[in-house]
Amino acid sequence: MAIDAATVRRVAHLARIKTPEDRLEPLAQELNGILAWIEQLDEVGIEGVEPMTSNVSQPLRLRDD
Repeated sequence: MAIDAATVRRVAHLARIKTPEDRLEPLAQELNGILAWIEQLDEVGIEGVEPMTSNVSQPLRLRDD
């Protein structure tokens, strides 16, 4: 999926974000880069991987009271 300046203009209008014309093309390129990164993440195999609730397995501390 490729995003062009017209799409950025429309999304900015719908979101009521004032965007100067000279920023539309750089924003389109930035959004295309983000979408490419998301497509890379989609290629990662996650079959059989358990979801993590925390990256450190520690019990919560209890207060003295």
